[in-house]
Amino acid sequence: MDNVSKFTSEKIKRLLKAYPEDLSKKYTESRKVLETKLPEEILSQWENIGLDIAQLSSRSWEPALSYFAASAKVQQYLPSGQFLGWCKSGFNLSKESNKISESFLNSSPQTMIRLRPRYIEDWVTRVTKLYKGTWKSTNLTCKLFEYTPIILETLSFDQFCKLADFMEILSNRSYDLATEILESSLEIYSLNFQDIDELIHLSVLITENDWRDIKPTYEVIKDQISKLPNAHTKITFDMTRRLHGLSGFKISDFLQLLVRTLSLANKNDNDQILHMTQQVVNNVPVATMDFLNNLPRLLDTLDIDQLDQWKSQGIRLAIDQDTNTSPATQFFKLQSKESQDLIDRISSSVELSRIKDLMKLYCTALSGEDVLVAGSKNITEKNIGWGESDLATSDGKTIYLPDVIKRYNKKDENFNFYKVLASHQQALTEYGSYKYDHNIEPVNSKSKAIFKALLKQINDSEEEHATRIAKVLRGSYPFKHDPNLADDIFSLVEEYRVDQLILKKYPGLRKFYKKVQLEELTNRKNKDEENGKKRRELFVEKVLRFTLGDKDRHVPKGTKSKFEDIVRYLMTLSRISDDNIKSVEDSMAVSFRLFSLIRDIENEEIESDEPQDEAEEIKDEELDDSEDKFEDEQIVNDMISYFSGGDGEPGEGEESEENSINPPEEGEYQSPDPVEYQGDFKPELGQLLTEMLTVSGDEMQGEGEEMEGLTQEQIEELIQNSPDLETKESDENQEMTETPNQELLENLMKELKNRDVDNTSFSGGEPTHVDEDGGPLEAKEPDTFTYDEWDFRDVEYKPNWCLLHEKKLPDGEANFYRETLTNNSNLVHQIKKQFELFVPEQYRKQKRLEDGEEADLDAGIEALIDLRSGVTPDEKIYWRRNKTERSVAVALLIDMSASTAEAIDDSTKSSSDDWGAPDDPVEYMVWLRSRRAEGLRRSYKRIVDVEKEGIVLMVNSLEMLGDDYGIYGFSGYGRENVEFYTIKDLDEKFNDSISGRIDRIAPLHATRMGPAIRHTITKLEDHEARSKILFLVTDGRPQDRGYSREGVEKEYAVYDTRQALIEARQKGITPFCLTVDKSGHDYLKTMMDDLPYEVLSDISMLPARLPELYRKIST
Repeated sequence: MDNVSKFTSEKIKRLLKAYPEDLSKKYTESRKVLETKLPEEILSQWENIGLDIAQLSSRSWEPALSYFAASAKVQQYLPSGQFLGWCKSGFNLSKESNKISESFLNSSPQTMIRLRPRYIEDWVTRVTKLYKGTWKSTNLTCKLFEYTPIILETLSFDQFCKLADFMEILSNRSYDLATEILESSLEIYSLNFQDIDELIHLSVLITENDWRDIKPTYEVIKDQISKLPNAHTKITFDMTRRLHGLSGFKISDFLQLLVRTLSLANKNDNDQILHMTQQVVNNVPVATMDFLNNLPRLLDTLDIDQLDQWKSQGIRLAIDQDTNTSPATQFFKLQSKESQDLIDRISSSVELSRIKDLMKLYCTALSGEDVLVAGSKNITEKNIGWGESDLATSDGKTIYLPDVIKRYNKKDENFNFYKVLASHQQALTEYGSYKYDHNIEPVNSKSKAIFKALLKQINDSEEEHATRIAKVLRGSYPFKHDPNLADDIFSLVEEYRVDQLILKKYPGLRKFYKKVQLEELTNRKNKDEENGKKRRELFVEKVLRFTLGDKDRHVPKGTKSKFEDIVRYLMTLSRISDDNIKSVEDSMAVSFRLFSLIRDIENEEIESDEPQDEAEEIKDEELDDSEDKFEDEQIVNDMISYFSGGDGEPGEGEESEENSINPPEEGEYQSPDPVEYQGDFKPELGQLLTEMLTVSGDEMQGEGEEMEGLTQEQIEELIQNSPDLETKESDENQEMTETPNQELLENLMKELKNRDVDNTSFSGGEPTHVDEDGGPLEAKEPDTFTYDEWDFRDVEYKPNWCLLHEKKLPDGEANFYRETLTNNSNLVHQIKKQFELFVPEQYRKQKRLEDGEEADLDAGIEALIDLRSGVTPDEKIYWRRNKTERSVAVALLIDMSASTAEAIDDSTKSSSDDWGAPDDPVEYMVWLRSRRAEGLRRSYKRIVDVEKEGIVLMVNSLEMLGDDYGIYGFSGYGRENVEFYTIKDLDEKFNDSISGRIDRIAPLHATRMGPAIRHTITKLEDHEARSKILFLVTDGRPQDRGYSREGVEKEYAVYDTRQALIEARQKGITPFCLTVDKSGHDYLKTMMDDLPYEVLSDISMLPARLPELYRKIST
């Protein structure tokens, strides 16, 4: 900038007239201000520099305009010499880029307020290092100049320089990302964020090692971390420094998990949780994510002090093991026995996962039938009518219990509470709460008139309802008058009936059951359940309290006689003997009586000082002689007429309304709070789902009534009107056409289709039907994949033709694995001997090593003896397997089609070619259920049972051999719904969960082999091993809805499967097919081509044959 023009001011004015008028105008204004403040020499240089900027290029007049506009303001903050330096910086930047120069000049006045003059040159140098001559670098450089005044409001200049250096490092990766992060930084700084140095330092580390993680990291810092207290952010950044650099570790994942964990915990505990996490980070960093992942679950079980005790033990493990972090890692993953035992020892809470098998046995013992037990969240996730709740419930098939109980300070009391919950839910099923039938007369002879009146209404009605309970509660008077109140009253009455039966039938549980009832009663009184309730609501609450054993007889004024009548009616349900057990039909008749009395109470506000009546106590012996006006058919009919808007009277002693069903002006009725131990009772939904479990027989029928299929219209009516069903709130981004009710309808229809009598332990789900003649599919959901399908007629692939859904099979009973090994002990011994001869010498255990997979017990004992004897022990106390000679991975692919439900000794078994499944999804479900119906109470062994036994023996052999192996199952219905179930992944260690998943293998739908084989190939490709084997076990030919061009050509499916197996061989994988279909030779010659296969003539040979075949294939 030494060659500055030296024109006079007059000359400069004339030259500037060649540019837009604003330039001359702004020059004149600035000169008037500066000529009084600058020496003439400096003033001359200033105006000549401005002219030089304007003359640089055709658009340089724009930065020149900014130059003249900013000069007077900038000069206020700078001595003459440094002001001249600023002028020259503007000229130099204009030579590089007009835009950058403009940004620099325009931002200067505000920057100078916060920037010391000696830093100007450094500021310019730092920012312009971002410029690399491209438009993206220009944009980033301009942004940083423009944001400088805002940044310096929060940052020191030293911190600004660090930020600029970070921007330069990040811009080397991506200018777009750098610009985005710069803007995010401004948002973070504006939140008065204190740990700026830590943030910039962390940002540099992430950029240098995993730059793609910088965006999600900044998002979580901006949205979450910045809102933490300062002390917490300091601890958080200290942890990130220590965790940075761990293999496979992402800072953003850690921060997101940390924030989520803190949000789920009690705020008062957050400080302790952070310090505990910091201790884990400092001592066993590899276990940090496991610790945080399990914290919410642990906090359900442990209090904060117990959690600290558990955490300290895990850290001690890490310190004791020094370089071997495996024990501590397993501890924090909750996968070690020591970890689980410690939690069990120090906690008073009880986890369902620890006692689920025991609760299943308990419920089975009560009912005499096989009962399933699961966590309450499982039913909520289905979104079929159950809302977010930890209350116990049942869908008629499974009892759902809370994941954790920590109600009491003693573990045995919490366990007893689980028994109360399970007993009540089991009793609802056992005593027919979901099997109400209007055709069945109540046991109480005094209810005959009610029975006749309801039956006549239902027979005369043309309304359609999905369940028999709905036909009464929402389709018959008086209940139809107020279905919400009707549902509450029926639930209250039926819960009372079941409670009385439990107290009578289970004397061992009676004491604790009554204790729970008393606690519920006390809690309701302590919460002041009466406060704010209206007259009818308070009356219902008083009746509910009576059913819990309340002795208080104070009731709202004017309701004394009603309450005494209601108590008499309820007490008829508690009179139980072996030959006089009241039924659910009796509960409905009592509900009729209660509704008729309660609905007549106006739901008006109660004055706070209003006196209450005191009802008299009813004694049991008074019941026989008590009058029941509902015995009179005329009174019952009048009551129905009254509520239906006819001319009848409400009954003796009741005030009549004027021929109208509309009540007086009153507030909206609110249901009472649920009774915790009684859970979430849904009579309509429970009946709907329970009946779908039964395929034939009287369990689903009324007397003389045949089972009828449910229509979608009936389900829609239930969803629209039933008080049972709870829907999720609509997502604000959800399309207007997708209402919660539509989603609920779809989910409920799927659940009904999945009510499979044979597969009581697991059901796969029914995605939406897709036209077989359509085009390619798209994988939009997590864990879904598309695969091509081979069309042998066109000799080409159909691209993305099949949509595969990968799911992990839920845990089942681990006992099945152990029992199978015990029952086949001789066979296990024989296989073990064969495999011991087969294991190469180099593959046997190598002992006396300084490090290895596990400690060698013998060597460890010797070392301990030496230590106690004063002799230096041998440090070689570990062993490991040598896998240098053998590197084999096998994927077992198991057919889980519906046909595996057939008995293995069924001589009338039809040919597997006789598929015959209809294409219509609804008709298909009817067909599928008919094929499985005989399994309702089976006493025979099925193909799938033998498959499972074979897998157990195979797994036992593979564990002994040490080969890597995965177990997968497949089924589905249609190309859009290929189901692929992971029982054990190739890189997954064997544990009790896996043995439980083997128990869950069950017959599902159809057999579309091609995509399942291709997905298995992908898994084997991703796994490192020299030899790879795909072992397919099936009971018949591949077949599925539309698995051909015309839907009937069996060859299409065979050739697609053949092509998939050829693809495996081309990728270095050895495929082998074992089938138990005696007619398998007919199609296997084509399907397997020259690939190895075997047809097993006797299915019972499968368990022994499976390991033997593997031994031959893998050598």
